Amino acid sequence: MPLMPVITQETVQQQIWPVIAGLIQATLDEDDRALRKHLVPGEAAAEMLDLFSSTVFDILLKTILGREQVALARAIEVDGGRHVFVEFAWLDPAAGGRNFTPDDVVAVKVRRHRQGWRIVEVNPSTVEMLLTAPRAQTILAATKALDEKGELPAEPWILPLALYSGALQLPLRDGVTQDPVEALLLPGLQQRGHSVLTLVAGRWLWREYRKKGEKQELDKPAAWAAAVEFVMSEQAAREVTQAAVGQFYQVSLAALLPRVNQIKRTLHIQGLDERYTTIQTTHVIVKEEERGA
Repeated sequence: MPLMPVITQETVQQQIWPVIAGLIQATLDEDDRALRKHLVPGEAAAEMLDLFSSTVFDILLKTILGREQVALARAIEVDGGRHVFVEFAWLDPAAGGRNFTPDDVVAVKVRRHRQGWRIVEVNPSTVEMLLTAPRAQTILAATKALDEKGELPAEPWILPLALYSGALQLPLRDGVTQDPVEALLLPGLQQRGHSVLTLVAGRWLWREYRKKGEKQELDKPAAWAAAVEFVMSEQAAREVTQAAVGQFYQVSLAALLPRVNQIKRTLHIQGLDERYTTIQTTHVIVKEEERGA
């Protein structure tokens, strides 16, 4: 298992891998409490659990493949050593031995938290080709996975792509919204086919705004929900007009535009912002000697 400097094979096998194995087992057990113990609070994986319960990890960790054997492939340090990507693969008995394809691989991002390691993000793809919403949409379009009615086939390998593209929308957990804006925003994003990443980032953007913005009364929740969706549509590079978003939430441009500007001004958003965009991700360059399983 090739490792970059500093992180050792012993650390990965004895400290990090048991955390990932625990996450897999908790997913199979549908145990949200056990899942939460392995996640860094406030990071992407924890936010997905909060929104969708353990169901989302069936897809992210690819337990949906129904395989029984898993192989630890490699570990790669990123962000100057602050994070480590651990890549593992579900082995296909039909393929024999330790053979696997990129469709069998999951990349888990971890970092030190308190006295041990916890999981920051789970990406259902390889380290070199981490899945994003645009990439998932492109792959689905290229494979023509949807049938003539635009519905998904039953093959489990499709589900991670569908989740990231927005073609698959999971039921929201009860009690995931903190105010009337979130209660409108999250179902609205789902109805309009936004990626799971946009739901996570959109809720986080709104909560960051509420922390930093003026403590004004939410007299027009629909207008604020429309404003957040428009900002997130920009962050997802969706070609949508303010008028179209306003019409969905039944609010006027006069109510929408000032709120869009206020959110951007308060959060200092200019162009694509790495805190909220869903079209960019960590870019990992793996040297030739670090490849392989």
